[in-house]
Amino acid sequence: MKSLKKILILPACLAVLVGSALSSGCNKKTYEVYTNIPQGEFEITDKTFKLGGTIGGYSPAEKEKCEEVNTSAYTAKGWTFPSVMYTEAQLVVYADFKEDADKKFEEFTTEEGAKFISFTKAVGQQLDLISKAVSSTVTDSDIYKFNNAAAGATVEISQTTYEILTEALSVYDFTDHYYNPALYYNIKAYGFSTAEQYPQTADELPSDEVIAKYTDLASHFGEIELSNENGYFVTKPAYTVTVEGETLSLKVDLGGIAKGYAVDKVDGLFDEFGYKFGYFNFGASSMLVKRHFKNENFNLEFISPRSVKRDGYFKTSFCNDKLSTSGDNEQRYIIDGVRYCHIIDPTTGKPVQTGIMSATVVGGSAASADALTTAIMAMGKDKAIKFIEEKLTDRKVVFTAE
Repeated sequence: MKSLKKILILPACLAVLVGSALSSGCNKKTYEVYTNIPQGEFEITDKTFKLGGTIGGYSPAEKEKCEEVNTSAYTAKGWTFPSVMYTEAQLVVYADFKEDADKKFEEFTTEEGAKFISFTKAVGQQLDLISKAVSSTVTDSDIYKFNNAAAGATVEISQTTYEILTEALSVYDFTDHYYNPALYYNIKAYGFSTAEQYPQTADELPSDEVIAKYTDLASHFGEIELSNENGYFVTKPAYTVTVEGETLSLKVDLGGIAKGYAVDKVDGLFDEFGYKFGYFNFGASSMLVKRHFKNENFNLEFISPRSVKRDGYFKTSFCNDKLSTSGDNEQRYIIDGVRYCHIIDPTTGKPVQTGIMSATVVGGSAASADALTTAIMAMGKDKAIKFIEEKLTDRKVVFTAE
């Protein structure tokens, strides 16, 4: 178990719970921030970032008033899940742990302590279930079986995979295909996901001809058919392409939505166990924020996608919400001054070069937000602004651009 001090520092490009001095920035280049969050509800904390423009259309749904709870005896307990979907997940709960405050996890003796242990086990089981369902490398996982099935084949899957694929197909349509988890071969061709290493030189990058075939194959993602009669099944598109003499059928990588789905499930477990205060952070991708036991809202500061020191650039606060972030700074390399990241533009089949560095969506399901941030990264500034104003009027959105 990690100490509270360590748990409160959230990694990668998502956010940190503010408890230290704000960053003043150290880069010379100036970047832009675009958001639909109303003025007065955020602060740009890095001088290298400037408000590029406000996005209209935001009309938040009225939230249910929080029940008043006496939290004077509350303290924090946390647990870290070290390796889930190739990242770390952190769980923190605020409750009356006073009698177990100085005890190790296995020494808890109170009813509240026993409940927390059961809670962490339930969360761990849920994360393990999702991870095993969507893994593209575990040979008995649903996605491994799907990816290695013949074109046109029908594969039996779990309810978990069925729900994730249903959400993925929904967001695929909602974003006009800017979110597309079938860009599996493209991602691997550029050295990400299950690839063994990044290309080192321009000559090692995949050819335009090969990428065009991979992109063509991925464009058939919407032809996947799902069935939930007498079980859960998925039927693969019959379409194939031939690359260097090998016939390829469609494969998917659900890493851009599964973490958000996991956050949604953990949110349900918070409610099931009666915990109203705390948070769950799934690596650099998705996060659940319940209520803070002292201040109601959590103060969060988003991490700059261009800061080597992971300085913050944007501060805001909220509670009882979920958020997801995508960025071009975590999985990336640079060749001849060009940045290549793991987020693929479905219109080109290549790593995004739209000028958007990071995107965060707050509100709604974390699964859809996880996928939406990927789509916004691929859209580019103008298309993203229009999309947010027309289709994301009930969610808070922040994106950065070079």
